[in-house]
Formats: sequence, C-alpha cells, structure tokens
Amino acid sequence: MLSLALAPLALAASGQRGPAVATPATPVGCTAGSQACKEAGPSDCAGTCTAVTSDSTPLVLGSAAQTALLFQIDEERMARELYLAFGGKWALRPFENIPVAEARHEAVLRQLALRAGLTAPVAVAGRFASVEVQQRYDALLALGLESADSALRASAFVEEQDIADLQTLIASTDSAALKEAAMALKTASGHHLNAFVGVLASRGITYAPKVLTAEEFKAMISDGGRGMGPGRGMSAGRGRGRS
Repeated sequence: MLSLALAPLALAASGQRGPAVATPATPVGCTAGSQACKEAGPSDCAGTCTAVTSDSTPLVLGSAAQTALLFQIDEERMARELYLAFGGKWALRPFENIPVAEARHEAVLRQLALRAGLTAPVAVAGRFASVEVQQRYDALLALGLESADSALRASAFVEEQDIADLQTLIASTDSAALKEAAMALKTASGHHLNAFVGVLASRGITYAPKVLTAEEFKAMISDGGRGMGPGRGMSAGRGRGRS
C-alpha cells in the first residue's frame, strides 16, 4: 500500500505548496441525456448509474462492504473537489467535464448506502470522514496547484487509486447490485484516467503508473477503461475481506 500522505508528492518536483481552495460541497446533478451528462465523458451516462439512483430496493451488506462503500463515497467527492479546484486555476477541458461525472458517481454510491441503511459521510468542502482520504486530498491539492502539469499528474493518480479502491469494493461483497454499480464506476474511472494521460501526452509528458501495475495500467489505457475484469487482483487494494 502506498503511503498516501507522501506518495503523491513524488509525482512532480518539490516546490512551494499552494493554499487550500474551498470548493462546493453540494454535488452537481446530472440526468441521462442531459447536456451535463454528455459533457461528462464517454460511457459515463450508462444506464447502470441511472437505474441505481432511481432504485430504493433494500441492500444487505456485510461489514467489509459497508466500510468500503462509505470510504468510496468520500473518495469520489474528493476527486470532484480536487478537479474543481484545479479547474479554477488551470483552463483544461478535463477539469470542466469530469467533475460532473464524479458528482454522479457520488450520488450513485450515496443511494446504495441509503438502500443499505447506512449513514453516508456528511459533505463539507475540503473535509472528509476518512483520515486516509483527507491525507490524499491535502497532499494532492497542494501538488495540483503548483502547475498545470502537476494537476494532470495528480488527477491521473486519483483515478488510478480510485480504480484500485473500486476493485476492492467489488471484491468485498456478494451483492450483485453493488458489484454492478462499482464496475460501472470503475469503467468510468478508466475513461477519466485515459483523458488525463492523453492530455499529458499532448503536452509531451509520459505518465507512469503509481498505483496500478504496469500490466494493469496498460489494460486500462489500451481498453479505454474497460480492462481488469472483476476477477483480477489489485496490487494496491485496501486488503478488506469479502462480506
């Protein structure tokens, strides 16, 4: 497991860190077929997410799945807040489009938590229930405000870690509904990873994976985000058991 407070800082040369940036805590809504959805990214408006947010069927989850689900809610909000902060400083298209998708991902996971009878983390800008997520946010925000290239590197790192943690969520449960939703979000994260890596490449920068193995990273990039099926192990998984 990476040291989450320190590993992100290796993504770019050290330098003076920027100040914290407050970002909106309320997710931006997005409905299938809307312009906001169309701008969020390829395959990010798949029917799975729409179906989940409109379904109130109770879910029964074990303790490991509950913990992984609540962690993932914080992680998706962290991604959105980082991208909004980066977009406020660097005029790059992914920072305009992808936060809409992250808001939808958070909404999907909150609905799943509601169906499971869980109390989701309260959304306060820049503050997260998970100490681990808070450490990531603080380090990555400072890094991403240093330069546009650092923001893109930090964002690619966020998507790598998101893919790893979603894989852990998938492995933590036997719930078909939770697995299906998490797999859809993992595919979307693969698209986001491709977007950030692509922009870096257009700027003459080759991004090397920091969380996924070289093989896992190549699968996600070459397959447009659909690589690494549910049966694949994750080198950066969080180590929770199935439940």
